[in-house]
Amino acid sequence: MANNVEQLKRGFLDSVPIVIGYIPASFTFGLVGKTLSLGNWEVFLLSALVYAGASQFIGAKLLAAGTAAPIILLLTLIINLRYFFISISFSRRLNRDTRPIFKGLIGFGLTEEVYAVSMMSEKNRRQVGKQSIPYLLGLVFPPYAVTLIATYAGILLAGYIPISILPALNTSLYVLLIALIIPQLRGSNRNIAISISSAVSSWLLDPYLGTSTVLVAMIIGAFVGNLIPTQEEKTGSDVI
Repeated sequence: MANNVEQLKRGFLDSVPIVIGYIPASFTFGLVGKTLSLGNWEVFLLSALVYAGASQFIGAKLLAAGTAAPIILLLTLIINLRYFFISISFSRRLNRDTRPIFKGLIGFGLTEEVYAVSMMSEKNRRQVGKQSIPYLLGLVFPPYAVTLIATYAGILLAGYIPISILPALNTSLYVLLIALIIPQLRGSNRNIAISISSAVSSWLLDPYLGTSTVLVAMIIGAFVGNLIPTQEEKTGSDVI
């Protein structure tokens, strides 16, 4: 029991960088939703139920434009296909006998930032392998909770905040992602190759693929990364 509490606390502490980045991004979403003349509950539920960053903003704009629900759902599905690949990789952090309810809670709260922090936690503590359910719950709950709070604050303050400052607020999430990725690049040729190939392909393909660019860039990055052996694989081959 005491160990579970310690793991939960560690998850809370590791989630702090994510929480800091989510506050301005979620606050901005609340403001944007209101500037699009959506109702308070529409904006809040988009944040609470979709909980997927870019998909929320796109969904809000489509909803405000009167787009049919099947079209919104289809576009959201395409944009969020990146989570399919993230989930496959993340699934190895869970024991097979994990209860479905915990899998559902952790899966719902799984974002790029949560995934990156969980990887950093493994690397920094040299505990690559299964991570405890209390730790993962502690990692995913605070970002979700602060997302709801910040979104609600944005809704309430929408009439008092100048629209011109919204782009500046929203850049915080990009800064957070960069800060999480950079430590993963040090000493890893594979991670560097994945990042460069994904970034370049995203830049080149964006004019042609639009919202599907992220998915294609992830596939290209994964393919390139698969061509480069890790240090452990190199060591293993040397031994053989």
